[in-house]
Amino acid sequence: MEVITVNPRECTRWPLADRSGFEFGDLHNLAEDIKKNGQIEPILARPSQNKDYKYEVITGSRRWKACLEADIPLIAIIKPLTDARAAIAQIKENEKTGLSNYSRGISYSILLKNKILSQEQLVSSLGVSRSKLQSLICFAKIPESVMDAIGNPERISARSANSIYSLSKKGEDHINALIEIAEKIKLGLASYDIEEAVKNIVAGKQDLTDNDIRNSKGEVIARWRMGSL
Repeated sequence: MEVITVNPRECTRWPLADRSGFEFGDLHNLAEDIKKNGQIEPILARPSQNKDYKYEVITGSRRWKACLEADIPLIAIIKPLTDARAAIAQIKENEKTGLSNYSRGISYSILLKNKILSQEQLVSSLGVSRSKLQSLICFAKIPESVMDAIGNPERISARSANSIYSLSKKGEDHINALIEIAEKIKLGLASYDIEEAVKNIVAGKQDLTDNDIRNSKGEVIARWRMGSL
């Protein structure tokens, strides 16, 4: 292990980094704090295989980005980590930073997809049940149209992500209903309430279908609405 001061411009972010863009917060204030009080905790980095950079930032992306934007030196611990060890270090860092369920779920899905860690290793490192892990990785399975409608998924729980994914598998009518309540989901709507809202919207739209009844001249003589003539 080596603790050194580096130029943040010589660093790049690890491609498997987990923090989503909306979770970087106020980097200007962080940079001002570092200028005033110093960088209290070093970032964790490893030597980069990218010839354009010396190091890859594993943990401490906010500190690195703040120093980068303010053009101030960055204190770093340099370790020759494998992807698996880097992933575990990142997971341990998350226990202190309170990363959103969305960012965690997307990250775990990528780690699994790229075979960096197995489900068993993730469950062990996270200290969660297999079912909780499955709920978290549902974030990566939600249709893009639904996620685009939600926008910022920071307040969505793992359980709600599971419900959203399960509902989306039922077809376009359910996907459209999820899009209709996207703003409420964004604000943290509970799993049960999401399921009830979607069920009511789908059922209601089926009942509210209007059908005009016309005579031989094409004139509307009646309308079938809400199951009644």
